[in-house]
Amino acid sequence: MSLVDALDPRACCPHLVMVMGKGGVGKTTLSILLAMELSSSGKTMLLSLDPAKHLAKYLGLEGEAGEVEGGIYVKQVSVEKEVERITSQYADLIRELMPSLSVLNLDSAADALKYFPGVEEEVLLRRLEEALKSGYDYVVVDTPPTGVALRTLALPKLYLIWLDKLIEIRERIVSLRYAIARTLGRRVEIRDKALLKLYEMRDKFGALGEVLSSSSRTSYVVVATPEPLPMYELRETVGFLRSRLGVDPKLLVLNKVLPEGLAAGLGQLGVQRRSLEELKSFGASYAVVEHLGRPTESISDIKELRSRVRVWRP
Repeated sequence: MSLVDALDPRACCPHLVMVMGKGGVGKTTLSILLAMELSSSGKTMLLSLDPAKHLAKYLGLEGEAGEVEGGIYVKQVSVEKEVERITSQYADLIRELMPSLSVLNLDSAADALKYFPGVEEEVLLRRLEEALKSGYDYVVVDTPPTGVALRTLALPKLYLIWLDKLIEIRERIVSLRYAIARTLGRRVEIRDKALLKLYEMRDKFGALGEVLSSSSRTSYVVVATPEPLPMYELRETVGFLRSRLGVDPKLLVLNKVLPEGLAAGLGQLGVQRRSLEELKSFGASYAVVEHLGRPTESISDIKELRSRVRVWRP
């Protein structure tokens, strides 16, 4: 069975494939392998949200976007640049809606948005939303390390809680303003720019949250190596997906697996076997990728790995 057979992403397009795991376990390698497999079935984008930016190096990509061998469109997101751009937009909006900031000497508060918690995660959500509208059949996402990736996935539901409350407050303000104007016999504009923006954000994050929580729209691939910390993060990720999003991972991957003789000689055979048994216990499809014997540094290395992948269904 192939990696694509395990995902079975034919139910709905565009289909997201989120490749998750601890930094250094081989998410980028697996993302490229999956994109290679999927590109034979449909138009495929490979989107890297990983700040390590290994993708361009592996694929010999000049710049942050372009088409590579096999017709795969690759895009490497520069999170730092995107944070600057988005926070500038929000700062301008805040100044427009709250012109009194400069009078109160609080104008610098708008400029401090780039340091607020959640800004990086919103950048990643925006890029996912754009990818879903890009016309590709499959979008393979090389995610940031586990903590940032899980916070990003949790953000749409959290935003909806905040937005519903903000909309409720703003609707009361608009209603009160309208009632006062009517009482005084004044003409008032019912369209409220802030309220319209809040409605727009609620629709956007609500739709994105539905996609991320749908097994027909999004496949989650969780990658680990046979070591205690990567396996711990795999457990945490599977638990998050099941409890917070209500979905199961489509595929669990144990990467950089050593031949048993070599693992025994290095004293790693026990932990490698325990990692594999734990992988099987989750009841999801799983794959084992044999260690290449050297660091993965190029597209030719990744092509060689294709023959070292073994996939099983439970």
